[in-house]
Amino acid sequence: MDGSMNEKENLVNQVFAKYRAYCREIGISPAEMMQQAYLNHLKSLTTEELKAKL
Repeated sequence: MDGSMNEKENLVNQVFAKYRAYCREIGISPAEMMQQAYLNHLKSLTTEELKAKL
């Protein structure tokens, strides 16, 4: 696995953690299916698009 893939995975994890923190902050808990759909969406983005979400 190359460095750029690790960077992208790291960004996906950061954005997903931010999403989960926001959900807790506003008092919602999305269904597992919705969380997985969002995670799959994040994985399809470029590193630049992910950085813009942080």
